[in-house]
Amino acid sequence: MSALSGWYPAPENTTAAAPNRCRSAGPLIGREAQHREIEAAVSRLSEGRSALVEISGDPGIGKTAVLAEVTRIAQAAGAAVFTGRPHPADGDLAFGAIVDALDGPLSATMRSVRPEGLTTVHGDVLAAVFPSLAAGGCAPPEAAAPRRAGHAVRMLLETLAASRPIALVLDDLHHADAGTIDVVSRLLSTPPRAPVLLAFAHRPRQASPRLRAAADTARELTRLHLEPLAESDALALIDEDLPVRWRRDLYRASEGNPGYLAALTDLLDGGPPGIDEADIAPVPPWFASGVTAEVARLSDTSRLVVAACSVLGDPLTVPLVAAVAELDEDDAYPAIDEIASHDLIRLVAGTGRFGFRHPLVRRAVYHGVSPGWRLAAHARVARLLTGGRTPAVATGMPVERAVERAVERAVERAVERAPHVTRIATSRDRTAVALLAVAADEIEATCPRRAAQWRRAALDLLPGDDDDHPDGRVGLLLALGRACVSAGQPEPASDALGEALRSLPPGVSGLRTTVVAERAHLLHAVGRSGEARVLVRAELAHPRHEADRAILSYEQAWLETASGDPAVACDDAARACRMADRLGLRLLGCAARGTLAVAAVLSATPSAGGLGELPRAAAVLGALTDDELAARPDAPLWIGWAALLLERPHDAIRHLDRAVAVSRSTGRWAVECQALVARVMALCAGDRLAAAQESADEAAQAAWLSGSTALRSYAQAARCLVAARVGDLDTLRRRLAASGPPVVRGWPGALATEMVAEARLAAGDPDGCRSLLDIAGDDRAAGPTVRRYELLARAALDAGRPDVASRWATAAEALAARFDSPVPAAVALLARAQVLAATDAAAEAVAGAKAAFEAAATLDAAGLAWDAARARGVAEAANRCGREQPVLTGPAARPTSATDMTAAVTEHVVTESLMPSGPPGGLPGAALLTERERQIARLVSEGLKNREIADRLYVTQKTVEMHLSRIFAKLGVSNRVGVARALYATSAKS
Repeated sequence: MSALSGWYPAPENTTAAAPNRCRSAGPLIGREAQHREIEAAVSRLSEGRSALVEISGDPGIGKTAVLAEVTRIAQAAGAAVFTGRPHPADGDLAFGAIVDALDGPLSATMRSVRPEGLTTVHGDVLAAVFPSLAAGGCAPPEAAAPRRAGHAVRMLLETLAASRPIALVLDDLHHADAGTIDVVSRLLSTPPRAPVLLAFAHRPRQASPRLRAAADTARELTRLHLEPLAESDALALIDEDLPVRWRRDLYRASEGNPGYLAALTDLLDGGPPGIDEADIAPVPPWFASGVTAEVARLSDTSRLVVAACSVLGDPLTVPLVAAVAELDEDDAYPAIDEIASHDLIRLVAGTGRFGFRHPLVRRAVYHGVSPGWRLAAHARVARLLTGGRTPAVATGMPVERAVERAVERAVERAVERAPHVTRIATSRDRTAVALLAVAADEIEATCPRRAAQWRRAALDLLPGDDDDHPDGRVGLLLALGRACVSAGQPEPASDALGEALRSLPPGVSGLRTTVVAERAHLLHAVGRSGEARVLVRAELAHPRHEADRAILSYEQAWLETASGDPAVACDDAARACRMADRLGLRLLGCAARGTLAVAAVLSATPSAGGLGELPRAAAVLGALTDDELAARPDAPLWIGWAALLLERPHDAIRHLDRAVAVSRSTGRWAVECQALVARVMALCAGDRLAAAQESADEAAQAAWLSGSTALRSYAQAARCLVAARVGDLDTLRRRLAASGPPVVRGWPGALATEMVAEARLAAGDPDGCRSLLDIAGDDRAAGPTVRRYELLARAALDAGRPDVASRWATAAEALAARFDSPVPAAVALLARAQVLAATDAAAEAVAGAKAAFEAAATLDAAGLAWDAARARGVAEAANRCGREQPVLTGPAARPTSATDMTAAVTEHVVTESLMPSGPPGGLPGAALLTERERQIARLVSEGLKNREIADRLYVTQKTVEMHLSRIFAKLGVSNRVGVARALYATSAKS
């Protein structure tokens, strides 16, 4: 068996790297009870007593972290701490962990002077234990006998503790040698009679019976067995910017084990988390090093067997493992016992099968095996799975059911063999191609990454010059593209469809048009919109059926709308509408009408004809089932976008909800992400911030699943907007720092930029807001919008430039005049009201208050609750500032920025109102708060964060956010500082 060292690392070559844990959230998250026990144990030292602490648990459960907390608490209590652990490189060094802890620190002391209380015999025994104390020669062999060594170490600790408490902290005692175990057992049975703390950690499944027996019989031993973390505790360890659903998926995949959770989190750079892997994917290096160290402790035969286990995967049967390892079954059983004793595999309860303790462990073992041996093992598995094991047919089973069962079993066996066939099949092996295609079809819905990997393998087996079966290759390419889309791999999906197009002649109708449309979507998703437009234009140049021209005209329209010229898109969309109507393509007609409406708004040409037909398209969509919408989930998306741009948030949410449901059920992550971001904007407009935050989290998850960097940026912008509206400045600043400028371009990029710009303004950065909006305005596809001009006016006011703000308000008014709708005019009126309210002239302030109240009435009627609340706040601030005898005098009499203006209304009671839409009875907004809202507002004013408020009041964080959004609206403020000012002003007035 010596040849095995070439295919698996030997013990002396193995070192474990320190793990790079997921987001740091304190050393003992979820271990509060253990923390109290440790503090109680350490407190005994101050009473002159000894303390014993045992920490046990599975690998990765956090034993080392708890020991680190022991060290910290002991040091804080004034104890001298000595830490040690056995090291694989030391081989069978006697007393390894004890030597590691005490040899270095004590050598100088012991050489210079013998501590009082230690006899010469004790010194001789200690010299035999600690190499640095062996002066000039070796102690007699019997001097280091375990009993004597344990007694000598105990006396040494008692002697050293006479002047200062001592803490001996030992880790990984499941790897400890017999000498170390005997010393620890002696200390457990006869604790030191001095302030000495012994804390040790081990894995109970691997610990020696001697250590377990000593712990079971020890008196006054604090036993801390670490269980998996609760979900709430585990989620606190994961970056909060990850979508909530993903964080929960990570928790389930980790089984609550912090070590596995850290490894899975480290794998996020490669895409979504979970068990759906395209292969037995590599694990983080630090995790692989730890598992390699465990495997290296096995005998040669056991290392061979565990390698075979990793190739097979769960569940494992000993006869099959023995066949793959090319061993007799009689030799395999002892090896299985050894591997199980090292807790690499575990017996599945109630069966004769085994499984790795976690899938990550199997992957780490697999990648430690040399590739040549691994391939040969895969070949043996494939042969074993091919022969025999024909399922028995039950007597009396109907023929149809028997055939159906045979087919099912054939598919199951194809799935079993596929992981091995992908590695051993050779070119032109059509049997392997067929098997991989069947297996990929079976698992694509649940494991799209693995399905994509198997389809790639099948394509690699087909020769590139195979003219005999061109349809088969095209079919595989199309299936690969579909699997890659579901797996969040847009670039490979686009490449596969591009190769398929090269194999389809230009004259082919139907299929070629569908492939062109799908590839255009993929190119746009990865930021190659120019290539997408060229592709669609080139296809339109070829003569083809009218249905194909209708589809391609629509594709060209939405591409021009999203990333080209909206004015050009109007013509393309109108043409698609006419052809769709002639051909009876209702769903395509709806999508084209939504695109036409969006293009008309963006090009500021509402007369283009798309706006009047929206109700008709909405009615058609409402009559279709979700199954019918599945063919084109972008139809409700474009109708929803159009309603959003036309300031109809309730209508937008209705259509966007359908777009989300349909795209999610069909794995269209890009459409789902875009619909969710649009939904966030609509919900924020209606001041439904708790629902908006949930949609923003879902958008982030869909963006990750899509694999598109642009969509991730888009979703992150939505999360910034929600944080700004909620008023959580800490989260807002963190997300702004993490996101940077949006990378998505075109009109969606302009939306993202506006969201981030508003967030920057809320964070107190008007210059950053203005610079981002300048970038958005330079994009031809973005088009001018009244809301962008209003936001620019706000930013100019915050920067102290009322002249610039006035120019932007004028631009908003001119643009709003082009639309036959009161809402754009109301938004422009709000911009003008803010400019007027910020001037020094009382008459202009009064005019600003009137304009703001008028805008508030229109915005309220349209369901734009957030803007209406802002308008009322501006009106009340302007009303106070326009009084002949203002309450404030001096520099504070005039709000200096839009933010100050919004907050100013809450600082003093408004005794007169110019319009009846103000708070009832002229009372300040604070008087309208419910008892719960006042309670939350007081905690906000004390500086507590949403999570802290939720903990204090025993409610969920989403409940706090919901109440906070209502508090903002009632007080007429936009941030937490405004809440504090309002409460202070109310209490001062009282």
